[in-house]
Amino acid sequence: MSSTNGNTIEHDNYQTPQNAIDALLKLVELRDDDDFLEPCRGTERRIFDAVNLPDDQKYWCEIQEDRDYLASDLGKKFDVIITNPPFSLSEEFVRKMRSELKPDGTLIFLQRVNFLGSRKRIPFWGEVGFPHKAPILIPRPKFAKGGTDSCEYCWYIFDYGNRTTNIPSAFSHVVAETPKKQSKIKTPRTRKPKTPDLVTPVTIEPVIGIASQSNTSNGNPFLVLEDF
Repeated sequence: MSSTNGNTIEHDNYQTPQNAIDALLKLVELRDDDDFLEPCRGTERRIFDAVNLPDDQKYWCEIQEDRDYLASDLGKKFDVIITNPPFSLSEEFVRKMRSELKPDGTLIFLQRVNFLGSRKRIPFWGEVGFPHKAPILIPRPKFAKGGTDSCEYCWYIFDYGNRTTNIPSAFSHVVAETPKKQSKIKTPRTRKPKTPDLVTPVTIEPVIGIASQSNTSNGNPFLVLEDF
């Protein structure tokens, strides 16, 4: 789900940003015996894997893995349902999720804030009722390559089981920390040691006919020639 541009991904397969999931789950109080459902698990399983419950208490559907939620009869009701539904099918998903929620269950789904509007959705909201809570994500989530999305998003929460007491009623804000990029550690330059200049040894050849003694008769240290 992204409103950044007109291009869409097949099955609305926009992976939920991890920081948005973490910001929510740290405020949700799961119970040890909760049965959890993720109706659109996604190919990267981000929400599903982040929910800290035993595997045998976690259920899922994913149309890209041949488990179409809207066409599936799971045969039970759930304590907690959390998902990021495809925008084009959000109304159908919400209706079905509410029908599969236990009376004291908690339903949470990610959606644009402006999903609350539109004349055509007046009957829908009249049917399902407005959410108890709607914490708006700060900053806007990033679903596609590039910057953040072009509109605001929030987690829509129907909490009949008091698992979100840490979140204020009605509208509020939840800050999704953006992972900081790790600064690159500069590797000190390794300077190549200088190779000392090689001094070519000079061989002095003896000069024939020049005596090795100095002429000191007049105090001049010049060499004198011998007779040949």
